[in-house]
Amino acid sequence: MVIAGRQVSAALITQDAAAAAARAASLQRDAASARTHAYREAGRELDDRGVVCSLFTAVVDASGFEPGGIVEVRVACTVTVVDLGGLGGERTLTATSTSPVDPYRGQLP
Repeated sequence: MVIAGRQVSAALITQDAAAAAARAASLQRDAASARTHAYREAGRELDDRGVVCSLFTAVVDASGFEPGGIVEVRVACTVTVVDLGGLGGERTLTATSTSPVDPYRGQLP
């Protein structure tokens, strides 16, 4: 029961990291900054909450990055199952989140 709880907790933290990354991206003024801030925020969220990824990605879809659009972030974190109380091997946790870009926000020229 404890093992399953730790695995679910890590999955929820990954979802929180995706949400934080999408929010951080949506606050930026341009797509390049959105990608950079999303990656940093997702990594920080996972680190701060004790999830150790052997492989980590944060992919930002900034195609809708304009006032009133949305930004989407997909976070993937590969964890060692032993770290989560399992018998071994690895598991990749993935989560996707979106955040609206402020419709009144100005953009860089």
